[in-house]
Amino acid sequence: FNIPENAMAAVELERIAPLLKLLQGSWDKDRQRYPWASALEGLAARADKFASELRSAIQQHGVMTFRGQDVYAYEVDGFGNAVFMDDANIPSLLSLPLLGFCSLDDPLYQRTRSLVLSESNPWFFNGSAGIAGVGGPHVGKDYIWPMSLMTAGFTTRDAPELASVFAHLEDTAQTNSLMHESFHKDNVGLFTRPWFAWANELFGDLVLHAATDVALCKALGLEKPLDLVALIHEMPEQRHTQQQLF
Repeated sequence: FNIPENAMAAVELERIAPLLKLLQGSWDKDRQRYPWASALEGLAARADKFASELRSAIQQHGVMTFRGQDVYAYEVDGFGNAVFMDDANIPSLLSLPLLGFCSLDDPLYQRTRSLVLSESNPWFFNGSAGIAGVGGPHVGKDYIWPMSLMTAGFTTRDAPELASVFAHLEDTAQTNSLMHESFHKDNVGLFTRPWFAWANELFGDLVLHAATDVALCKALGLEKPLDLVALIHEMPEQRHTQQQLF
C-alpha cells in the first residue's frame, strides 16, 4: 500500500464531497430536471467516510520507526512490514503538505522531510554537480528530478533555502532553458526529456508561490510580494498602449 497515493486519495475525496452534496441538493429540489443525479444518492457521505477511513489507516498503519524516529512510511504491506524511501514523482512523502494532507509544521511530516532529503532515502543523490535531490526507480540510480527540488521549494518557509532551489533549477536548465525530467548527479548536461511539461508547469507555479509570499519573495530578489490582481488589472491598459505604438 503506497502511503502518498492513499494520502492524495483521502484529500481528493474530502474535496469532492462538498461538490457532490451541492449536486445532490440540486437533484433534491428538481428531480425531473436532473434525472441523472439519482446516481449521487449517498455518494457524498460515502466519499467522506472513505476519506476518514484512509486518514485513520495511514495514521495507524502508515507510520513507522526509522533511524530512531517516527516517520511516514512510503509503503506498507498490511502484515506489519514497511519501507522508508521516497520518489520524486508527485504524490510523494515530500509533497504531503502540497497535496493538502498535513500542515507544513506537522512534526511527523518535518521528521519525514528531513530523512527524505538525506542519504537515509535510497533515492536521494548528491554528486559533483553540486545539486542534491530525489530521483526514483522510474529513471534509475544517480538521476535527480528537478521536480523534487520544486517540491522541496514548496515545502519550506525559509527564503534562503528557496533561493538555493531556484539557483539549482536555473543551473539544470542551462542546456535549453527548460525543466527536464531528470539530470545526472555529476553532470546536468546528461538529462532525460529535454522538455518535460509537468516540471515546467510546476516551476511556473513555484515562481508564483514565491513571488506572492511576504517572506519567500526575497528568494526571487523582490523587496515585497507581487500583487497579481493589480498586475492583471494593468494588463488591458498595457495592451492598449502597445496597439497605439504599432
